[in-house]
Amino acid sequence: MIVRCVQIISPATGKVVSDHPGIRVGSEYPVLEVLTTASRVLLRIPERLDITGERESPGLWDAAMFTVVSDRMPECWVAGLEEGRLTLAPQEWQRLGFWEDYFDDVPAAVAEYERLRAEILAHV
Repeated sequence: MIVRCVQIISPATGKVVSDHPGIRVGSEYPVLEVLTTASRVLLRIPERLDITGERESPGLWDAAMFTVVSDRMPECWVAGLEEGRLTLAPQEWQRLGFWEDYFDDVPAAVAEYERLRAEILAHV
């Protein structure tokens, strides 16, 4: 799935803002994961390089910021339902604690993310 940013909603305030260092209006992004709750839909967008060339972490962004450019779903996505939250993502990312392990730089989680990220990006 590929989306185009049409507006920026601040993750901190929930308000529409004119710019943000992590995303640009008009740019297209592959979607790594879709998370839904009763009140929100979030899209996980892959990291980008910051101004120093370092990779930033993949971020969750409000789906209201985007229009869908390509609705082709990655083959490795599966639906998961837990505690009222529906997730479309690789099953490996849906295990309890995966994202905490990834952000804590646990080698197995980082490797799993890199492998599945590459698979998703190859099929969008």
